[in-house]
Amino acid sequence: MKSDLDRLMAERGIDALLILPGENEDPYRTYLSNGVRGSGMVIKKQGAAPVLIVNPMEVDEARQSGLEVHTYDDFGYSALLREHNYSYSAAIQAWYVRIFEHFDVRGRLAIYGVGDLNAALKSIEALQKGVGDRVELLAEEVRNTIFDRAYETKDADELALLREAGRRTSAVMRAAREWIAGHRAADGVVVDANGAPVTIGDVKRYVRGQLFEQGLEDPEGMIFAQGRDAAVPHSKGQDDQPLRLGETIVFDLFPRLPGSYFHDMTRTWCIGYAPEHIQADYDLVREAFDRSIEMCRVGMPTHEAQDMVCELFEAHGHPTVLNTPATTEGYVHSLAHGLGLNVHEAPFFPTRTAKYWLQRGSVFTIEPGLYYPSRGYGIRIEDTVYLNDAGAVESLTDCPYDLVIELKG
Repeated sequence: MKSDLDRLMAERGIDALLILPGENEDPYRTYLSNGVRGSGMVIKKQGAAPVLIVNPMEVDEARQSGLEVHTYDDFGYSALLREHNYSYSAAIQAWYVRIFEHFDVRGRLAIYGVGDLNAALKSIEALQKGVGDRVELLAEEVRNTIFDRAYETKDADELALLREAGRRTSAVMRAAREWIAGHRAADGVVVDANGAPVTIGDVKRYVRGQLFEQGLEDPEGMIFAQGRDAAVPHSKGQDDQPLRLGETIVFDLFPRLPGSYFHDMTRTWCIGYAPEHIQADYDLVREAFDRSIEMCRVGMPTHEAQDMVCELFEAHGHPTVLNTPATTEGYVHSLAHGLGLNVHEAPFFPTRTAKYWLQRGSVFTIEPGLYYPSRGYGIRIEDTVYLNDAGAVESLTDCPYDLVIELKG
């Protein structure tokens, strides 16, 4: 969690963190600025609170962070641009010199940010030319950065937001199920009161309305995929497809509170009825889901749950990534991932690799699945869960697991 950052910085010999400025939404900036969104720079020295340096137009919002706030022009940004004839590279080089001297930033510097890679490269070049005698620029191992390790556990304020995101998302999922159930069938498809086919696009429009009512954002776009598309885990689904009876629908919903924390959940549905082979595989996925929940505990290497699911599926004749790493049928992905300001963050659940461990305060998904494009169906069940202070797994998702949606229209 955020309170671990100074300890992690000390352990890794990092003297300062720099979040580059940029117009893109940036979870690193949001994390360090106590949830405030903006485009500014963040500097955090080891043992000190972060400092925000922002566009003057964002200063009021930045002050809501409770942190020390400065504007770009406190360090002469606009004047430097004019002085250097609007040469961005030359201006920011001089600008960084002023900032680093003012805050006495020196030593090993780790740089983060989300934005234009070309602009980031120019900023790094400017830093090397302007303050290269003061700092050593660091690049940490991917998926093992100081932020990855901090993200592995959530504090009470973060958990409250994650709970609220879960409550609202679950309400949307339940509403979508009831909305579909309110229709009737004709000629093997779901139809509305006028007899027109109800499409995946219709469902998504309804869900977007429910998300709006719940005050949620859908920045990455939901998955509502049917039949063969449901067997391709990241297929978004085809909006013009009518809802067909007896085919699997994988509905993966991962919205967030505005600019804040995500929730992630998946339900698999069959409308009207479920063919026998789909019901059997669904029951097996549900068994994998339940067994995963039961085995998760404080101190457990995350790969143990992933390996268990692989072994369970393989015992029932399904290929998995355990012994068929490149498989596109059967169990084709990892069991879980952490969740927070990012949809995917630490802890991760790699196969046969003891790199991450569950801790009190870990928030993560559990999402086993089986996928068969060649047979035209896919199945996934997913909740977001929390390892609470007692070391027990607590679900932040509240929605039925029933496979079949019976039409009532």
